[in-house]
Amino acid sequence: MKSILLIFTVLFAGTFSRAQSEIAPADSGTEQGEIDFVERLLENDTNVFKEAPKSFGGSSAKPQAAEYTTLNSQSIHSDLAVIQKNYMPKTGRVQLSGGFTLLPSDVFFRTFGLNTKASYHFNETWGLEAFAYVFTSSSRSEVDSLNQEQGLEVKSLLSMQNFYGVNLYFNSIYGKTAWMDSKIIPFEIYQTVGIGKVRTDGGEDATSFQVGLGDLFSLDRSHALRVDLTWAFYSAKNYEGDDQNSNSLFLTLSYGLFWPEPDYR
Repeated sequence: MKSILLIFTVLFAGTFSRAQSEIAPADSGTEQGEIDFVERLLENDTNVFKEAPKSFGGSSAKPQAAEYTTLNSQSIHSDLAVIQKNYMPKTGRVQLSGGFTLLPSDVFFRTFGLNTKASYHFNETWGLEAFAYVFTSSSRSEVDSLNQEQGLEVKSLLSMQNFYGVNLYFNSIYGKTAWMDSKIIPFEIYQTVGIGKVRTDGGEDATSFQVGLGDLFSLDRSHALRVDLTWAFYSAKNYEGDDQNSNSLFLTLSYGLFWPEPDYR
């Protein structure tokens, strides 16, 4: 019995000694030995010396909000482009336009003509615009029929010969629309209000007050199509010599050119 206990004691001591030699460093008294010991612990998938995960950026501090107000003053950001909500930049630019005008409110005569406009935009919202219209009139078929069949002569009490003045330009809405599902066209809706002068076919000059609503369709950053609806109010003498309060509605289609070219992308 004593001999059996002795054999177990020897086997247990040998196994314990071999296990210690597999984990303990070969030279625990040196720095290299300690490094080898740590490497063996990591290879054996132990949890010893395992560090807690760090937060993003190596710090647990709450990230600070970015400050964008100084972007324009920093030379390091000189290559950045500011993306604006409008496609056609207008600040500090001149807009020249010209096109065709129709007066649809006259039921007996066709009155149409040409127009030209020159605008300066102080910013993306406000601008000042000068305009000039020249008109010509012709009778409709109904008037010619009355003259030929019944001998009646129809005359317009008050016909416009030209119209010019200035408007305050206010840009209120930006948007985009699709053309035949093939192209996206940016547009702007604006309003105008101003004063002008109306000259009638009798040579009478009258002061007018006008309001307008328009749409600017951008072809690119320097060219656009304009559609304007203007309503002018004025008082002038008719062909009988009597003072007459009148108003005229103008429908205008014109082509616009912006200058100079935009200085940013």
